Amino acid sequence: MNEYLTREIWKMRKQIKTAEGTPVVSLVKVENKTYQLLFMSCGCENACTFCNYGFDYNLTLDMVKPELKKINLKEFDITELELEANGSFLSEREIPYNLFLEVLQFVSHKNIPVITMETHYKTITERKIQDIKRILGQEQEIHFELGFESVNEDVRSIYNKDIDLGKYLEVTRLCERYGIGLQINVLLGAPFLTREEQIQDCLDTLKFIFEKMPKGTHAVLFPINIKNNTMLKHWQDIGLYDQISSWEFVELLHRIPEEYLDRFTIAWWGTRENAFTKGIIQHPKTCEKCRDRLMNFYVNFYCNWNPSYRKTILDEIWQTRCDCDK
Repeated sequence: MNEYLTREIWKMRKQIKTAEGTPVVSLVKVENKTYQLLFMSCGCENACTFCNYGFDYNLTLDMVKPELKKINLKEFDITELELEANGSFLSEREIPYNLFLEVLQFVSHKNIPVITMETHYKTITERKIQDIKRILGQEQEIHFELGFESVNEDVRSIYNKDIDLGKYLEVTRLCERYGIGLQINVLLGAPFLTREEQIQDCLDTLKFIFEKMPKGTHAVLFPINIKNNTMLKHWQDIGLYDQISSWEFVELLHRIPEEYLDRFTIAWWGTRENAFTKGIIQHPKTCEKCRDRLMNFYVNFYCNWNPSYRKTILDEIWQTRCDCDK
């Protein structure tokens, strides 16, 4: 990571104040029947330019366990439960290991089809995977969601994202050996690139993921959201960057080869907030005339993985795109 960027980003994050009364753990609905179990941990040790994961609670088992007991997962119709920290759920800095094991016990055997853990690839070890499989059971479908953002090293340097591709691929193969599914995050909207270069970067990254990572790996496509207390917001404030159009995200989706259309999902397209982002986030730009239509499209796309259906709604919305993108 770039030392200057890292130092400045950490300064920005220290300015973030958690709203009074924010719970140390909460159950948050994402979309459809997907929920997050969200832990307000002490903050990510990495320093990405687009991220504002701040410095919140130093979680302990004694602090979190009483709050967990207030959440009855069986009251909710959940098809996928995402375990999320203020950075990486498998980070022992953020989630102490005894708390990690307690959370696994809490979510185990609740008839939840998929349990997903968002984490940094460097936090994954064979010991942790073995404990996950032992507690959740061999039949439980488990996914890891990993930040990747771009296959291009120059683009990752803009994001201040430190990734060793060889070691990253080793981790994906370790997960494959234990039957852990992979969701790999890809980000649209890199600063200092043209719109065409941003889209092509995502297409190149998807090609790398689907050709080099284990069979069955899925991607998660994110359009950049500008958050307060980030380097991205600073670059916007001094005129070096601006929020992308939501129609750029649609154009990317429209240009993805049809054979990939059932191999990725989408996130953060413009309607979502949580304890980390409430009131301090800029979603991709739309105008009043097209906003509702775009939001409905994204929900339909997210909820239906059929490639023929996805291609049909992509063709329809791209052919009728708003004048605000022309």
